[in-house]
Amino acid sequence: MSRLLVTSLRAARLLVLAVAVVAAHASAGSATAASKCPTETFFSFDHLAYAATSFPAAAGIEAGARLGPGIVDEPSEPSGCKRRRESLGVVRAAGIDPRVAVMVEGRRGTLFVLGARCAGYEGAQRWQCLLHPLAFGGRQYTGTRYPERPGPQGQVPLGMPIGEAELDGRPVTVLRIDGVPTSLAVGVKGRPSDAFLAPGVCPYEGFENTQAEDDLLRCLRSPVWFTFDPPGGRAGDPITARSDRSLVAELAGATISLVRLPRVADFVPSDRSSAVRVGAPRSKFRLTLPDVPPGLYEAVVSCPQCASIDEGKTRFPAGSILVTGKAKTSVGIRIITYVLGVFVLASIFAAAVIFRRNRRRRPSEPGSADS
Repeated sequence: MSRLLVTSLRAARLLVLAVAVVAAHASAGSATAASKCPTETFFSFDHLAYAATSFPAAAGIEAGARLGPGIVDEPSEPSGCKRRRESLGVVRAAGIDPRVAVMVEGRRGTLFVLGARCAGYEGAQRWQCLLHPLAFGGRQYTGTRYPERPGPQGQVPLGMPIGEAELDGRPVTVLRIDGVPTSLAVGVKGRPSDAFLAPGVCPYEGFENTQAEDDLLRCLRSPVWFTFDPPGGRAGDPITARSDRSLVAELAGATISLVRLPRVADFVPSDRSSAVRVGAPRSKFRLTLPDVPPGLYEAVVSCPQCASIDEGKTRFPAGSILVTGKAKTSVGIRIITYVLGVFVLASIFAAAVIFRRNRRRRPSEPGSADS
């Protein structure tokens, strides 16, 4: 289970789902709640959440310059339901961009990796992926990969060649990804299941072999994508939204609405009758959560001028956010209140992905479509 948990975490798409899952299971009793508590260690730095992973000395990852303070969050007991937080210094990890991975003072042999960076790469290949990104056009791109199982393994919609570069010490041909600006991601000839992402782009989304769940490809093709800090709250709470990319001119006049999601994925729901407008796209802005029923919501961007970006589409997913209820007494709500204040959402999300996949596959073979 631990290997699956880490794999799912690296491919995490909706961190805020964690809270909803905890609430649902915790309401059934404290034993169930305890079984869903996160047992991993996380680090919060510059509004982003990183997951801890141990690396061997042979990986050659050395601590570099100090970047500033951050908060480590880790279990104080085996169940993970009691945790401790500590402010520690953040340092560069060798030459890795801090929007990919960092190290923490006093945590020798531990690397904190953001989201799905180098997902699908195992063993020495993973350290190679983190330490030696693709350098092209003045940018560094870190790899991520479609999972091998359940198959068939997905493939990146690669387009025309745009130049040459070096990867893993060998010359490679860099390809455009159809519908994706090269400032966000590129592909490499001969690596059909890999994409190489610019630092900070789509920080928590990962590839999935099922089209309905392939949040990373939707994120890359959207004209804008937001992270929310905190990733959820109650009606009336202030939330800071940050775009992971420069805003394109076509977004002028666009609006953002929250639309409740019927299932766990980043997409534009067909039923938008309950949509509530919360603002307009900007690089960074503050919104107030509207008075809507508790649940997981997608920030849907309506952009009439964006029809030329993606096959005539004018509505795009742009990240998800959780709206919680007002109750404060149950175990589930206490966990919700806690995790909304920090970044341990990622671990619970990973458990949720495993739970959801097992439930979906139970009546049929792996790889079957959602019902």
